[in-house]
Amino acid sequence: MNTEETTVAAEDLTRGQWFWHEPAPGLKSWQLQVAEAELTADAVRIITTDDVRELVSYRRTRRVRLAVAS
Repeated sequence: MNTEETTVAAEDLTRGQWFWHEPAPGLKSWQLQVAEAELTADAVRIITTDDVRELVSYRRTRRVRLAVAS
C-alpha cells in the first residue's frame, strides 16, 4: 500500500483542489478547498470555500499536502 502523501507548492494550488491547512507544524490540520488563489511577489493568498477559515496565506514555495474531497 502506498502511504506517501502528495504535496505541491502552495503556488500550484488551483481552484477546486482540496488541501490540508496546517497552521504550524504539530498543530491540528483540516481540509480546505480552494475557491481562488492570488499570487504576490513572495506569497499566495488562498481564498477558501470555508466560512470560518476564509483566507489563508503561505509563502509560494511552501509544500502543501493535497486532500481527498470531503
